[in-house]
Amino acid sequence: MSQYIPSRRHTLIWLVLSLSLAILVAAAVSAQEGSRNLAAGSVLSGAIAADSGAAAYVIDAPANSTASITLDSVNGSELALSVSDINGNTIGQARAGGEGAPSAQVDAQSSSGGRYFVFIYFAPGSAAQDTTFDLGLEVVSVESAASSPAAEEIPDQLLFSAGIEVTLSWTGAADLNLEVRDPTGQTLFWNSRATDNGGSFGFDANGLCSVISQSPQETATWQPGFLPTGSYEIIIYYEQVCDAITATVPFRVDVAVDGAASGSITDTLAPGILGQQNIYVARFEVGGDGAAAVVPGGLYPASSVTQLPRSFDIARQLATPLERDVVVAGEITNAQPFIAYSFEGAANELITVSMQATGGSLDTLLQIVGPAGNVVDVNDDAVLGETTDSLISDARLLSSGRYTVIASRYAKEAGGTVGPFRLTLTGPTGQATPQTSALNLPQGDIEVSLFWSTGADLQLLVRDPAGESVFDDNPLATSGGILQEVGNANCEPAAGGAPVSYVYWPEGFLRPGTYEVEVWYQNPCADFPPPVNFTLQIEVNDVVIARMRHLPQPDQRLVTNFTVQPSGFGVAGEAGFIDAGSSTLDYQVAALDAPAIESGVPVTGTISPGNTFDLYQFDGIAGEIVTIGMTAVTLALDTNLYLIGPSGRELIANDDGDPAALGLTGRKTDSLISSYSLTENGPYTVIATRYGNQYGGTIGVYQLTLTKT
Repeated sequence: MSQYIPSRRHTLIWLVLSLSLAILVAAAVSAQEGSRNLAAGSVLSGAIAADSGAAAYVIDAPANSTASITLDSVNGSELALSVSDINGNTIGQARAGGEGAPSAQVDAQSSSGGRYFVFIYFAPGSAAQDTTFDLGLEVVSVESAASSPAAEEIPDQLLFSAGIEVTLSWTGAADLNLEVRDPTGQTLFWNSRATDNGGSFGFDANGLCSVISQSPQETATWQPGFLPTGSYEIIIYYEQVCDAITATVPFRVDVAVDGAASGSITDTLAPGILGQQNIYVARFEVGGDGAAAVVPGGLYPASSVTQLPRSFDIARQLATPLERDVVVAGEITNAQPFIAYSFEGAANELITVSMQATGGSLDTLLQIVGPAGNVVDVNDDAVLGETTDSLISDARLLSSGRYTVIASRYAKEAGGTVGPFRLTLTGPTGQATPQTSALNLPQGDIEVSLFWSTGADLQLLVRDPAGESVFDDNPLATSGGILQEVGNANCEPAAGGAPVSYVYWPEGFLRPGTYEVEVWYQNPCADFPPPVNFTLQIEVNDVVIARMRHLPQPDQRLVTNFTVQPSGFGVAGEAGFIDAGSSTLDYQVAALDAPAIESGVPVTGTISPGNTFDLYQFDGIAGEIVTIGMTAVTLALDTNLYLIGPSGRELIANDDGDPAALGLTGRKTDSLISSYSLTENGPYTVIATRYGNQYGGTIGVYQLTLTKT
């Protein structure tokens, strides 16, 4: 999601990113520190090699406690101690050794309990050398420290004389919908108007655009009485625009608990692509004393299910091992919105992972991450519309190695559902997708296969290194690529049963370079609601280099790429849905040092596998008109532009400036943001990238121009 990160946090962001990389390096070092779990009252001795950089530990702090982490530099080396919470937020930092004190301490106060990560690394500016240290942990409860009685268990319900009220208000002729899920898992929205604990939903404002208000409101109310304490999830859906001029609308959410204003959220929400929903998720928490806290969230596009939690790199190193056919229990809380597990998998093995909520309001989410750190499978709802439990069945592992299972919830860190769950890792179910060779398709040097099992029309497109695409409108490329099979084209059911689309390059037509693959959910056809689970497989020289399964929404596009090296070896690239815009790019820190671009002075750059985007900045004045053009100098490059405002939000984007224009190799794909009126004073950032952002496959030289009027 595209959110502004205040400048005062940039240093912390840089540190967290650096630490994440450091942990990956440290994992390659022998486990010199022994256990990574730091227990209260213990002291662990550890070591850092000069070429490794960091060591990581985890602590679990109980509710209403203060955890004091102490670092002693044994041989005097200057070390840094940093403590972060489960979301990657830095709790505290300190230095030990060198010319300063030999010891350092960071205190982490925890009211609700949770997991914290501890990092030891060479202090900035210090010399890296083989060093040893002692790390200690003391945990003191708040009650004992204050000589107060032991804390009572938080009650599940409290008597509220004025009830609970959540109000969504917005400005504009748009149909927004409010949904609130309470701690018991019951929900209030326009199609679920009452709960058995006194909840009721009011008027569906601007519903179906039948009666239009420019200042609409929707309200979810719980009547006075005994009501649940805990976490309430707020979901806002942008359903549709109701006139020709409304687009992005400002909204406000107000929460009142027992008659007292408990907090509010203000933000904006834009319409989705081609009628699809845009979603904002947040929450509020009601404590055992009746006090409430509102926690703002953010946008949650459909592609977010394939994005990893922010602190995944840390959690991956500390994942709990899974055994096959053994049920494990866990609990998702707001302090711990995901838990990482790991298992060793063999290439071509079929595995099944299930996650079932056993209490609370938990709406589960499962992700499987491969040995290379990419999401290879994901599931939100095992059966859409019938359950919120998650199931990944018959996932075929691409390679041997350590896999990570992420057990989380809907909207991950931004979400509000909580509760215990059961997780199970098993084998095949007997319903696996057939291998390509079993379908009697022609073999080739490159084979790209798409399988699914519904009546929906999915389009498979493969773009070769010269920029020519093989798909149903161009089934034969000059490079030798052939579209052999097309499943459910124009909603015509596949003759052989389950649909298959297949693009291949015959033997002798292997061409080195980067190829781009796109799967477009073109039409639900007779399938509505549209649960489509597809499998995409890429094979180069008889070696499967990528196999992934995804659950798209209508009109979503999954983009990935792969590179054929001169030796004939294939390397798979990243994959992801591209409807999230610039939020898929990790550009915020790099934007701090972006070079300036002047009006009327063209600049050139290169998009390559190792450089998927470039950043430029200019100072703008509110009311100023700007035009930004990105032209491919290398014909294969399919350009893409984003403009980010001073507040950090994506303002406008463009892929193809003139979709009807034709060039030497077919349709021109240059980008143009034309005559855009700036809305505020300050620095603006231009992101010059390619179609598909980091997931795309086109590369080449471009020219970028800025014109101000």
